[in-house]
Amino acid sequence: MNFLQGKISKLYYTFLASALGSTLITTVYATVDSIAIGHYAGPTGAAAIACVNPLWPCMLSLSILFGMGGSVMMNNRRGAGNERQANEFFTTAALMTVISSVVIAILFNLFMEEILTFFGAKGAVLEASLNYAEPFRYGAPAFTLCAAAASFVRNDGEAILPTIATAVGGVINVFGDVFFVFDFGLGLGLFGAGLATILGQTVSCLIILSYFFTKKCKLRFVIPRRFFSLLLKISSVGASAAIIEIGFGSTTVAFNKIISENLTAAHLAVYGTASTVLIMFYCFYYAFGSALQPIVSANYGANNTERVNKTLKIALISVVIVSLVFFAVAELFPEMILNIYMDTDEEVLSIGPRIVRLYSLALLVASFAIVFCYYLQSVLRKGASTAVSLLRGVVLPIFFAFLIPLALGCDFIWLAVPLAELVAAVFGAACVFFVLRK
Repeated sequence: MNFLQGKISKLYYTFLASALGSTLITTVYATVDSIAIGHYAGPTGAAAIACVNPLWPCMLSLSILFGMGGSVMMNNRRGAGNERQANEFFTTAALMTVISSVVIAILFNLFMEEILTFFGAKGAVLEASLNYAEPFRYGAPAFTLCAAAASFVRNDGEAILPTIATAVGGVINVFGDVFFVFDFGLGLGLFGAGLATILGQTVSCLIILSYFFTKKCKLRFVIPRRFFSLLLKISSVGASAAIIEIGFGSTTVAFNKIISENLTAAHLAVYGTASTVLIMFYCFYYAFGSALQPIVSANYGANNTERVNKTLKIALISVVIVSLVFFAVAELFPEMILNIYMDTDEEVLSIGPRIVRLYSLALLVASFAIVFCYYLQSVLRKGASTAVSLLRGVVLPIFFAFLIPLALGCDFIWLAVPLAELVAAVFGAACVFFVLRK
Protein backbone atom coordinates (compact mmCIF):
# COMPACT_ATOMS: atom_id res chain seq x y z
CA MET A 1 0.00 0.00 0.00
CA ASN A 2 1.24 3.43 -0.97
CA PHE A 3 0.59 5.87 1.88
CA LEU A 4 1.57 8.89 -0.19
CA GLN A 5 -0.33 8.27 -3.44
CA GLY A 6 -2.98 5.60 -2.83
CA LYS A 7 -6.67 6.48 -2.60
CA ILE A 8 -7.30 7.78 0.92
CA SER A 9 -10.63 6.05 1.50
CA LYS A 10 -9.27 2.69 0.33
CA LEU A 11 -6.18 3.02 2.51
CA TYR A 12 -8.19 4.06 5.55
CA TYR A 13 -10.82 1.37 5.31
CA THR A 14 -8.18 -1.29 4.61
CA PHE A 15 -6.39 -0.42 7.83
CA LEU A 16 -9.72 0.01 9.60
CA ALA A 17 -10.80 -3.46 8.53
CA SER A 18 -7.58 -4.89 9.93
CA ALA A 19 -7.84 -2.92 13.17
CA LEU A 20 -11.55 -3.71 13.59
CA GLY A 21 -10.90 -7.37 12.90
CA SER A 22 -8.28 -7.46 15.63
CA THR A 23 -10.50 -5.41 17.94
CA LEU A 24 -13.57 -7.54 17.31
CA ILE A 25 -11.71 -10.73 18.10
CA THR A 26 -10.01 -9.17 21.12
CA THR A 27 -13.30 -7.89 22.52
CA VAL A 28 -14.99 -11.22 21.87
CA TYR A 29 -12.49 -13.20 23.87
CA ALA A 30 -12.25 -10.49 26.56
CA THR A 31 -16.03 -10.66 26.77
CA VAL A 32 -15.99 -14.44 27.00
CA ASP A 33 -13.42 -14.11 29.80
CA SER A 34 -15.73 -11.79 31.73
CA ILE A 35 -18.79 -13.92 31.03
CA ALA A 36 -17.06 -17.11 32.15
CA ILE A 37 -15.94 -15.48 35.40
CA GLY A 38 -19.29 -13.76 36.00
CA HIS A 39 -21.26 -16.95 35.54
CA TYR A 40 -18.79 -19.15 37.42
CA ALA A 41 -18.44 -16.88 40.47
CA GLY A 42 -21.47 -14.57 40.14
CA PRO A 43 -21.26 -10.96 41.39
CA THR A 44 -18.05 -11.81 43.29
CA GLY A 45 -16.43 -12.74 39.98
CA ALA A 46 -17.70 -9.55 38.34
CA ALA A 47 -16.28 -7.52 41.24
CA ALA A 48 -12.96 -9.36 40.83
CA ILE A 49 -12.88 -8.27 37.19
CA ALA A 50 -13.11 -4.64 38.32
CA CYS A 51 -10.09 -5.18 40.58
CA VAL A 52 -8.04 -7.07 37.97
CA ASN A 53 -8.82 -4.65 35.12
CA PRO A 54 -6.06 -2.17 36.13
CA LEU A 55 -3.49 -4.91 35.42
CA TRP A 56 -4.07 -4.50 31.69
CA PRO A 57 -2.70 -0.93 31.63
CA CYS A 58 0.29 -2.16 33.64
CA MET A 59 1.03 -4.67 30.89
CA LEU A 60 0.18 -2.53 27.90
CA SER A 61 1.06 1.09 28.69
CA LEU A 62 4.83 0.81 28.24
CA SER A 63 4.53 -1.31 25.11
CA ILE A 64 2.13 1.27 23.65
CA LEU A 65 4.48 4.06 24.72
CA PHE A 66 7.36 2.54 22.79
CA GLY A 67 5.40 0.67 20.10
CA MET A 68 3.06 3.49 19.09
CA GLY A 69 5.65 6.23 19.59
CA GLY A 70 8.34 4.30 17.75
CA SER A 71 6.13 3.33 14.83
CA VAL A 72 4.88 6.91 14.36
CA MET A 73 8.43 8.24 14.28
CA MET A 74 9.56 5.39 12.03
CA ASN A 75 6.80 6.07 9.52
CA ASN A 76 7.40 9.81 9.71
CA ARG A 77 11.07 9.34 8.83
CA ARG A 78 10.19 6.94 6.02
CA GLY A 79 7.78 9.51 4.60
CA ALA A 80 10.66 12.00 4.63
CA GLY A 81 12.91 9.45 2.87
CA ASN A 82 15.27 8.75 5.81
CA GLU A 83 15.29 4.93 6.04
CA ARG A 84 18.33 4.75 8.30
CA GLN A 85 16.78 6.90 11.00
CA ALA A 86 13.48 5.03 10.63
CA ASN A 87 15.26 1.80 11.57
CA GLU A 88 17.02 3.52 14.45
CA PHE A 89 13.64 4.44 15.89
CA PHE A 90 12.45 0.86 15.40
CA THR A 91 15.50 -0.63 17.12
CA THR A 92 15.31 1.74 20.08
CA ALA A 93 11.62 1.07 20.62
CA ALA A 94 12.04 -2.71 20.33
CA LEU A 95 14.82 -2.75 22.92
CA MET A 96 12.82 -0.67 25.40
CA THR A 97 9.75 -2.89 24.92
CA VAL A 98 11.73 -6.00 25.84
CA ILE A 99 13.21 -4.32 28.92
CA SER A 100 9.81 -3.05 30.11
CA SER A 101 8.20 -6.48 29.69
CA VAL A 102 10.82 -8.07 31.91
CA VAL A 103 10.40 -5.37 34.57
CA ILE A 104 6.60 -5.82 34.64
CA ALA A 105 6.93 -9.60 34.99
CA ILE A 106 9.29 -9.17 37.96
CA LEU A 107 6.94 -6.71 39.69
CA PHE A 108 3.95 -9.01 39.20
CA ASN A 109 5.83 -11.96 40.68
CA LEU A 110 6.94 -10.02 43.74
CA PHE A 111 3.90 -7.87 44.56
CA MET A 112 0.74 -9.31 42.97
CA GLU A 113 -1.29 -9.49 46.21
CA GLU A 114 -0.23 -5.99 47.26
CA ILE A 115 -1.08 -4.65 43.81
CA LEU A 116 -4.58 -6.16 43.80
CA THR A 117 -5.23 -4.94 47.33
CA PHE A 118 -4.26 -1.44 46.24
CA PHE A 119 -6.66 -1.82 43.31
CA GLY A 120 -9.55 -2.22 45.78
CA ALA A 121 -9.82 -6.00 46.25
CA LYS A 122 -10.51 -7.36 49.72
CA GLY A 123 -11.96 -10.47 51.33
CA ALA A 124 -13.62 -12.89 48.91
CA VAL A 125 -13.06 -10.48 46.01
CA LEU A 126 -9.30 -10.45 46.70
CA GLU A 127 -9.19 -14.25 46.74
CA ALA A 128 -11.05 -14.43 43.42
CA SER A 129 -8.80 -11.73 41.92
CA LEU A 130 -5.63 -13.59 42.92
CA ASN A 131 -6.88 -16.82 41.35
CA TYR A 132 -7.70 -15.11 38.08
CA ALA A 133 -4.49 -13.06 37.92
CA GLU A 134 -2.08 -15.85 38.91
CA PRO A 135 -1.10 -16.77 35.28
CA PHE A 136 -0.31 -13.10 34.56
CA ARG A 137 2.79 -13.38 36.74
CA TYR A 138 4.45 -15.33 33.95
CA GLY A 139 2.52 -14.27 30.85
CA ALA A 140 2.77 -10.49 31.14
CA PRO A 141 5.64 -10.22 28.58
CA ALA A 142 3.36 -11.68 25.89
CA PHE A 143 1.00 -8.71 26.26
CA THR A 144 3.72 -6.06 26.14
CA LEU A 145 5.59 -7.60 23.20
CA CYS A 146 2.44 -8.32 21.18
CA ALA A 147 1.03 -4.79 21.33
CA ALA A 148 4.31 -3.14 20.32
CA ALA A 149 5.11 -5.64 17.56
CA ALA A 150 1.62 -5.31 16.04
CA SER A 151 2.03 -1.54 15.78
CA PHE A 152 5.31 -1.87 13.87
CA VAL A 153 3.99 -4.61 11.62
CA ARG A 154 0.99 -2.48 10.61
CA ASN A 155 3.20 0.53 9.96
CA ASP A 156 5.43 -1.67 7.81
CA GLY A 157 2.44 -2.18 5.48
CA GLU A 158 1.24 -5.60 6.70
CA ALA A 159 -2.40 -5.14 7.70
CA ILE A 160 -3.58 -8.76 7.73
CA LEU A 161 -1.13 -10.70 9.94
CA PRO A 162 -2.05 -8.91 13.20
CA THR A 163 -5.69 -9.78 12.56
CA ILE A 164 -4.82 -13.42 11.93
CA ALA A 165 -2.71 -13.51 15.07
CA THR A 166 -5.49 -12.02 17.16
CA ALA A 167 -8.03 -14.41 15.64
CA VAL A 168 -5.97 -17.49 16.47
CA GLY A 169 -5.23 -16.25 19.98
CA GLY A 170 -8.88 -15.36 20.45
CA VAL A 171 -10.08 -18.81 19.45
CA ILE A 172 -7.62 -20.39 21.88
CA ASN A 173 -8.80 -18.08 24.65
CA VAL A 174 -12.51 -18.65 24.02
CA PHE A 175 -12.23 -22.44 23.95
CA GLY A 176 -9.84 -22.29 26.89
CA ASP A 177 -12.42 -20.35 28.92
CA VAL A 178 -15.03 -22.99 28.21
CA PHE A 179 -12.77 -25.99 28.79
CA PHE A 180 -10.52 -24.75 31.62
CA VAL A 181 -13.05 -22.97 33.87
CA PHE A 182 -16.10 -25.18 34.29
CA ASP A 183 -16.48 -28.62 35.83
CA PHE A 184 -17.34 -30.36 32.55
CA GLY A 185 -13.75 -29.55 31.49
CA LEU A 186 -10.69 -29.22 33.70
CA GLY A 187 -12.63 -27.31 36.37
CA LEU A 188 -9.82 -24.85 37.13
CA GLY A 189 -12.21 -22.01 37.91
CA LEU A 190 -10.93 -18.44 37.80
CA PHE A 191 -7.34 -19.64 37.40
CA GLY A 192 -8.44 -21.39 34.21
CA ALA A 193 -9.84 -18.15 32.79
CA GLY A 194 -6.52 -16.39 33.39
CA LEU A 195 -4.60 -19.31 31.93
CA ALA A 196 -6.72 -19.30 28.78
CA THR A 197 -6.05 -15.57 28.34
CA ILE A 198 -2.29 -16.02 28.67
CA LEU A 199 -2.17 -18.97 26.27
CA GLY A 200 -4.15 -17.11 23.62
CA GLN A 201 -2.02 -13.97 23.95
CA THR A 202 1.23 -15.93 23.79
CA VAL A 203 0.21 -17.62 20.54
CA SER A 204 -0.84 -14.26 19.07
CA CYS A 205 2.52 -12.78 20.02
CA LEU A 206 4.47 -15.62 18.38
CA ILE A 207 2.50 -15.28 15.15
CA ILE A 208 3.11 -11.52 14.95
CA LEU A 209 6.81 -11.93 15.74
CA SER A 210 7.09 -14.42 12.86
CA TYR A 211 6.64 -11.47 10.46
CA PHE A 212 10.16 -10.26 11.29
CA PHE A 213 11.57 -13.41 9.66
CA THR A 214 9.72 -12.99 6.35
CA LYS A 215 10.97 -11.43 3.13
CA LYS A 216 8.19 -8.83 3.23
CA CYS A 217 9.60 -7.30 6.40
CA LYS A 218 11.40 -4.01 5.72
CA LEU A 219 12.23 -3.43 9.39
CA ARG A 220 15.93 -3.70 10.20
CA PHE A 221 17.82 -3.70 13.48
CA VAL A 222 20.64 -1.14 13.45
CA ILE A 223 22.87 0.39 16.10
CA PRO A 224 21.06 3.59 17.14
CA ARG A 225 23.01 6.83 17.12
CA ARG A 226 22.05 9.20 19.94
CA PHE A 227 20.00 6.49 21.66
CA PHE A 228 18.59 8.70 24.42
CA SER A 229 17.61 11.43 21.98
CA LEU A 230 15.68 8.86 19.95
CA LEU A 231 14.10 7.47 23.10
CA LEU A 232 12.97 10.93 24.17
CA LYS A 233 11.27 11.54 20.81
CA ILE A 234 9.61 8.11 20.88
CA SER A 235 8.37 8.66 24.43
CA SER A 236 7.05 12.14 23.74
CA VAL A 237 5.03 10.90 20.74
CA GLY A 238 3.78 7.71 22.38
CA ALA A 239 3.01 9.32 25.74
CA SER A 240 -0.58 10.26 24.88
CA ALA A 241 -1.59 6.72 23.91
CA ALA A 242 0.21 5.28 26.94
CA ILE A 243 -1.53 7.78 29.21
CA ILE A 244 -4.87 6.53 27.90
CA GLU A 245 -4.01 3.08 29.23
CA ILE A 246 -2.63 4.39 32.50
CA GLY A 247 -5.71 6.55 32.86
CA PHE A 248 -8.04 3.58 32.62
CA GLY A 249 -6.12 1.88 35.38
CA SER A 250 -5.98 4.97 37.59
CA THR A 251 -9.66 5.72 37.11
CA THR A 252 -10.64 2.12 37.85
CA VAL A 253 -8.57 2.10 41.04
CA ALA A 254 -10.17 5.36 42.21
CA PHE A 255 -13.66 4.05 41.45
CA ASN A 256 -12.95 0.71 43.13
CA LYS A 257 -11.83 2.40 46.34
CA ILE A 258 -14.74 4.85 46.47
CA ILE A 259 -17.31 2.16 45.70
CA SER A 260 -15.89 -0.47 48.07
CA GLU A 261 -15.73 2.05 50.93
CA ASN A 262 -19.10 3.77 50.42
CA LEU A 263 -21.38 1.38 48.52
CA THR A 264 -21.89 -2.39 48.30
CA ALA A 265 -20.21 -5.35 46.61
CA ALA A 266 -23.16 -5.41 44.19
CA HIS A 267 -22.32 -1.84 43.10
CA LEU A 268 -18.71 -2.94 42.53
CA ALA A 269 -19.92 -5.92 40.48
CA VAL A 270 -22.12 -3.69 38.29
CA TYR A 271 -19.27 -1.21 37.89
CA GLY A 272 -16.96 -4.06 36.86
CA THR A 273 -19.42 -5.06 34.15
CA ALA A 274 -20.17 -1.50 33.01
CA SER A 275 -16.48 -0.60 32.77
CA THR A 276 -15.72 -3.82 30.88
CA VAL A 277 -18.46 -3.02 28.36
CA LEU A 278 -17.27 0.58 28.02
CA ILE A 279 -13.68 -0.50 27.43
CA MET A 280 -14.91 -3.01 24.85
CA PHE A 281 -16.66 -0.22 22.92
CA TYR A 282 -13.66 2.07 23.36
CA CYS A 283 -11.48 -0.55 21.67
CA PHE A 284 -13.50 -0.03 18.52
CA TYR A 285 -12.91 3.72 18.77
CA TYR A 286 -9.18 3.04 19.05
CA ALA A 287 -9.40 1.03 15.85
CA PHE A 288 -10.71 4.11 14.02
CA GLY A 289 -7.84 6.13 15.46
CA SER A 290 -5.13 3.57 14.74
CA ALA A 291 -6.35 3.23 11.13
CA LEU A 292 -5.81 6.98 10.74
CA GLN A 293 -2.34 7.00 12.27
CA PRO A 294 -0.07 5.38 9.61
CA ILE A 295 -1.67 7.35 6.76
CA VAL A 296 -1.56 10.70 8.52
CA SER A 297 1.95 10.29 9.93
CA ALA A 298 3.43 9.32 6.55
CA ASN A 299 1.68 12.12 4.65
CA TYR A 300 2.49 14.67 7.31
CA GLY A 301 6.14 13.71 6.98
CA ALA A 302 5.84 14.25 3.21
CA ASN A 303 3.95 17.58 3.66
CA ASN A 304 0.80 16.26 1.96
CA THR A 305 -1.59 18.44 3.97
CA GLU A 306 -4.67 17.79 1.85
CA ARG A 307 -4.35 14.02 2.29
CA VAL A 308 -3.86 14.43 6.04
CA ASN A 309 -7.04 16.46 6.41
CA LYS A 310 -9.10 14.16 4.19
CA THR A 311 -8.09 11.18 6.33
CA LEU A 312 -9.25 12.98 9.47
CA LYS A 313 -12.62 13.79 7.88
CA ILE A 314 -13.23 10.17 6.88
CA ALA A 315 -12.28 8.96 10.38
CA LEU A 316 -14.64 11.40 12.12
CA ILE A 317 -17.63 10.60 9.93
CA SER A 318 -17.10 6.88 10.45
CA VAL A 319 -16.71 7.04 14.21
CA VAL A 320 -19.79 9.24 14.72
CA ILE A 321 -22.02 6.57 13.18
CA VAL A 322 -20.52 3.82 15.31
CA SER A 323 -20.72 5.81 18.56
CA LEU A 324 -24.46 6.43 18.07
CA VAL A 325 -25.07 2.71 17.59
CA PHE A 326 -23.06 1.76 20.68
CA PHE A 327 -24.83 4.36 22.83
CA ALA A 328 -28.26 3.14 21.72
CA VAL A 329 -27.40 -0.46 22.63
CA ALA A 330 -26.24 0.49 26.14
CA GLU A 331 -29.25 2.73 26.83
CA LEU A 332 -31.91 0.37 25.51
CA PHE A 333 -30.66 -2.98 26.82
CA PRO A 334 -28.88 -2.55 30.20
CA GLU A 335 -30.60 -5.56 31.83
CA MET A 336 -29.60 -7.77 28.93
CA ILE A 337 -25.98 -6.62 29.26
CA LEU A 338 -25.92 -7.44 32.97
CA ASN A 339 -27.47 -10.87 32.45
CA ILE A 340 -24.95 -11.68 29.72
CA TYR A 341 -21.99 -10.88 31.92
CA MET A 342 -23.00 -12.51 35.20
CA ASP A 343 -25.54 -14.54 37.16
CA THR A 344 -27.51 -11.57 38.47
CA ASP A 345 -29.45 -11.36 41.72
CA GLU A 346 -32.22 -9.00 42.85
CA GLU A 347 -29.82 -6.37 44.18
CA VAL A 348 -27.82 -6.25 40.95
CA LEU A 349 -30.95 -5.95 38.82
CA SER A 350 -32.39 -3.21 41.04
CA ILE A 351 -29.33 -0.94 40.84
CA GLY A 352 -27.63 -2.09 37.64
CA PRO A 353 -29.67 -0.62 34.74
CA ARG A 354 -29.41 2.94 36.07
CA ILE A 355 -25.64 2.61 36.54
CA VAL A 356 -25.13 1.22 33.05
CA ARG A 357 -27.21 3.99 31.46
CA LEU A 358 -25.43 6.80 33.29
CA TYR A 359 -21.96 5.37 32.74
CA SER A 360 -22.61 4.76 29.04
CA LEU A 361 -23.22 8.45 28.33
CA ALA A 362 -19.46 8.52 27.79
CA LEU A 363 -19.92 6.60 24.54
CA LEU A 364 -21.38 9.67 22.83
CA VAL A 365 -18.27 11.85 23.19
CA ALA A 366 -15.31 9.52 23.84
CA SER A 367 -15.02 8.65 20.14
CA PHE A 368 -14.20 12.28 19.26
CA ALA A 369 -11.58 12.63 21.99
CA ILE A 370 -9.89 9.38 20.91
CA VAL A 371 -9.74 10.25 17.20
CA PHE A 372 -8.52 13.78 17.98
CA CYS A 373 -5.80 12.31 20.17
CA TYR A 374 -4.55 9.95 17.43
CA TYR A 375 -4.61 12.78 14.88
CA LEU A 376 -2.64 15.17 17.08
CA GLN A 377 -0.15 12.41 17.81
CA SER A 378 0.26 11.62 14.11
CA VAL A 379 0.98 15.25 13.14
CA LEU A 380 3.53 15.43 15.98
CA ARG A 381 1.52 17.83 18.16
CA LYS A 382 2.88 15.92 21.11
CA GLY A 383 1.96 18.42 23.79
CA ALA A 384 -1.66 18.71 22.66
CA SER A 385 -2.06 14.96 22.24
CA THR A 386 -0.61 14.29 25.68
CA ALA A 387 -2.83 16.99 27.21
CA VAL A 388 -6.00 15.45 25.75
CA SER A 389 -4.96 12.01 27.00
CA LEU A 390 -4.12 13.32 30.45
CA LEU A 391 -7.44 15.12 30.72
CA ARG A 392 -9.66 12.23 29.62
CA GLY A 393 -7.54 9.43 31.03
CA VAL A 394 -6.29 10.64 34.40
CA VAL A 395 -7.01 14.18 35.57
CA LEU A 396 -10.71 14.68 34.85
CA PRO A 397 -12.09 11.19 35.67
CA ILE A 398 -10.35 11.13 39.05
CA PHE A 399 -11.28 14.79 39.71
CA PHE A 400 -14.96 14.14 38.97
CA ALA A 401 -14.88 10.78 40.81
CA PHE A 402 -14.06 12.62 44.03
CA LEU A 403 -16.06 15.81 43.32
CA ILE A 404 -19.39 14.27 42.31
CA PRO A 405 -19.86 12.18 45.50
CA LEU A 406 -19.25 15.32 47.55
CA ALA A 407 -21.70 17.37 45.52
CA LEU A 408 -24.40 14.83 44.60
CA GLY A 409 -23.65 11.71 46.63
CA CYS A 410 -21.77 8.49 45.84
CA ASP A 411 -24.65 7.08 43.81
CA PHE A 412 -23.92 9.65 41.09
CA ILE A 413 -20.25 8.73 40.71
CA TRP A 414 -21.17 7.06 37.42
CA LEU A 415 -21.32 10.51 35.76
CA ALA A 416 -17.61 11.13 36.33
CA VAL A 417 -16.37 9.42 33.17
CA PRO A 418 -19.00 10.95 30.81
CA LEU A 419 -18.19 14.45 32.10
CA ALA A 420 -14.46 13.83 31.73
CA GLU A 421 -14.90 12.63 28.14
CA LEU A 422 -17.04 15.66 27.27
CA VAL A 423 -14.51 18.18 28.53
CA ALA A 424 -11.62 16.32 26.88
CA ALA A 425 -13.46 16.13 23.54
CA VAL A 426 -14.10 19.89 23.56
CA PHE A 427 -10.47 20.58 24.38
CA GLY A 428 -9.29 18.13 21.68
CA ALA A 429 -11.55 19.75 19.10
CA ALA A 430 -10.05 23.16 19.92
CA CYS A 431 -6.52 21.78 19.48
CA VAL A 432 -7.38 20.16 16.14
CA PHE A 433 -9.08 23.34 14.93
CA PHE A 434 -5.93 25.30 15.78
CA VAL A 435 -3.75 22.81 13.86
CA LEU A 436 -6.03 22.87 10.80
CA ARG A 437 -6.06 26.68 10.69
CA LYS A 438 -2.29 26.82 11.08
